[in-house]
Amino acid sequence: MSTTNQAFIKAYRQDNAQPDGAGGVPVIGGEHVPAAHAAVAGAVSAGEVARSQDRARALPERRPLSSYILQAQPARELRIDDGAESPPFQPGTTVASFQWPAVCRTLIQQCGPQLDQVTRLLLARAGVGNSLIGVIGLFGGSGATTTALCLASRAAARGPRVIVGDSNFCNPQLAKLLDAVPTAGWEEVLKHAAPLADAVVHATDDNLDLLALGVRPVKDPQPMVGGLQAAVTAGVLRHSYDLAILDLGAFFDPTSQTVLMELVSNMGVDAAVAIAGPRPADPRDLATIVEYLDRTGCELLGIIENRVAKPQAA
Repeated sequence: MSTTNQAFIKAYRQDNAQPDGAGGVPVIGGEHVPAAHAAVAGAVSAGEVARSQDRARALPERRPLSSYILQAQPARELRIDDGAESPPFQPGTTVASFQWPAVCRTLIQQCGPQLDQVTRLLLARAGVGNSLIGVIGLFGGSGATTTALCLASRAAARGPRVIVGDSNFCNPQLAKLLDAVPTAGWEEVLKHAAPLADAVVHATDDNLDLLALGVRPVKDPQPMVGGLQAAVTAGVLRHSYDLAILDLGAFFDPTSQTVLMELVSNMGVDAAVAIAGPRPADPRDLATIVEYLDRTGCELLGIIENRVAKPQAA
């Protein structure tokens, strides 16, 4: 385990949540929010944002597996004769706007400044070439999907080209939550049955793209996520978007963990944010995630403790 990640575990070894405004910076991605307020607790401080930005500037740019496939067409060659840039990657479906879930609208309204603080951290990393970011729930129902949507929305509102991707093959939700219907699901792309553009939906008013899976869980996804087409997808996302946020599903789920780690490794995911809730994150769980991510070169940026997530049934 790296020195940075050991320091991370030590810094976040706090089981008692600080209330909103008590010195910490609460960020939340829950599924159930009280009408009057959201009880939130987080773990990304202002100092951590500044330190992460400093570390990001010093990091060399990582090269995903797909960069070796696309060497013949580096980004600077995508020019037309008059010197203007060629049209960027074009999604297969365009809509006026997504139909945002009520929980996302509530969280953005009530926790916008906290979400923006994390968004600035992600954009800082993307600015030095680490643009592929994963959102990982510790357990099912922790609010990772909602958090990914909220962070993508806040990032897109700042103007860069942003895509949010559904990489939760065991429980795909993004297309359903946003009421978006792609021409084909990403799983069809990974099976070489459709072009990547067919799995992408662009919302003009939201300035946001969606890489969508179908609405049903994918049977035996591991061969697909470990294949060449997933690495190629990563290369396209890096080239075409300033920031790509992937909902990776639950880490401590025996069905999804293997798929999650295969995807992180094959796509070369640069960094991740973990989501815990409704209980505080156990430092031992965080240490396990850091250990696994370290093997792939993916950095755990921090933990968001979601105190309004729905408790799992016993």
